[in-house]
Order: sequence, then C-alpha cells, then structure tokens
Amino acid sequence: MRKRFTFAFIFVLGLGTIVDANAASTLKMTCTGNLTNTRTDGITLGSCDLNFISVKQMDEIESVCGLPGTVDTPAENQCRIRAVVSPDPVSAADHRKLYKAIEVWSVDKR
Repeated sequence: MRKRFTFAFIFVLGLGTIVDANAASTLKMTCTGNLTNTRTDGITLGSCDLNFISVKQMDEIESVCGLPGTVDTPAENQCRIRAVVSPDPVSAADHRKLYKAIEVWSVDKR
C-alpha cells in the first residue's frame, strides 16, 4: 500500500511539473499601435505578428481597429490587443522584435 501511495504521489508531482512548464512556455502580452500590412512582415500590430491567428480573431480586430494600413495608405487608428504570444521573437524587416500571436484575448481602440 505504501508503494502505491509513493508511486501516485510521484506521478502527480511529475504531472504538475509538466503542466507548470507548459504554462511557462506561453507569454501574455499587450500590443499597441497601428494595424499594418506590409509585404515583408504581413499583418502586425505594434510588436505582435498577427499572421497566425484565426480568421475569426482577425475579423474581430478589423471590426474594432479598421482595415490594416499599408506603406502607401497608413492607418491612423491606434489600437490595443491583449494576446498570448510565442516566447521566441523573430526579427522584422525594420529590425524590431515581433512576437507571434497565438490567441487574441481582447481588442480595444486606444
């Protein structure tokens, strides 16, 4: 009986560590700025790369922030999103760090 209890305790402890490590691998971030669409980086908002979110989430962002601006027609709308992002940033064409948005939690105009 004692061996079973010890095994169950170690198993639960190990499972809890795996869950905690999974939670630590994601990052919640607030991105603020103009919604832009460039050929080199795709759709971005501040330091968030929005190329990998669902169409439904992108529609929600566009309904609040408006259509993304381009180099020729910059957007004048300041927008803010709260999102879960990848912890590993990539470099944008203008050498700033972009974090890949995985899931958008909230959107509002600024």
